[in-house]
Amino acid sequence: MTLQNTFGIVSSILSVLFIWPQVILVYRRNTVEGLAPLGALQGLAGGILWCTYGLSQGDFAVFGSNLLISVAVCLLAFAMVRHNTLSGLRLYATIGASAAFSIVSISISPMVTGLVAFVVGASSVIPQTVTSARATDLSGVSLSTYVLLFFTSLSWFIYGFIAGDTLVILPNVIVMPCAIFIGAKVAMSQQRKDDVQLEHAA
Repeated sequence: MTLQNTFGIVSSILSVLFIWPQVILVYRRNTVEGLAPLGALQGLAGGILWCTYGLSQGDFAVFGSNLLISVAVCLLAFAMVRHNTLSGLRLYATIGASAAFSIVSISISPMVTGLVAFVVGASSVIPQTVTSARATDLSGVSLSTYVLLFFTSLSWFIYGFIAGDTLVILPNVIVMPCAIFIGAKVAMSQQRKDDVQLEHAA
């Protein structure tokens, strides 16, 4: 097995796993505090586009991994609707518009679908980065997810570098620093919360 294949397998596994600690945290703690609704909508749109692209190319690894990611993001979005941080209308409109665009774009050119999926998916971490910079309470954001996202992105970056694929490298130049920033902000928010609890206990 080549180094490229090894990183391809590791990257694919991490891509499926990274978001699930976030889903578990949201449903276990029953909170979406600090989560960016726009990031969820973008992530969902990107997932639908990648699923369509993967299906059109007969690439069931791309289709399957993005289907699982889309299910996870849907669960997060439904939790946001329940907590009134995201309107149900915006969620259903995003799903409908993404599905319609996918069908139209795939009939024109799978490359168009892949390119739009790349742009939407790569930038979906930016709304959460902005929200994390502004928010003081990030109790609904999973530190584990952003640690895993960093390693997922790093793995894809290395894979892209070995394969000489700029389209794989570029999104990770955005995602890695965003994942580090969000993770650091979540860790600081948790530390502040722990300090306040210690003060009250004393």
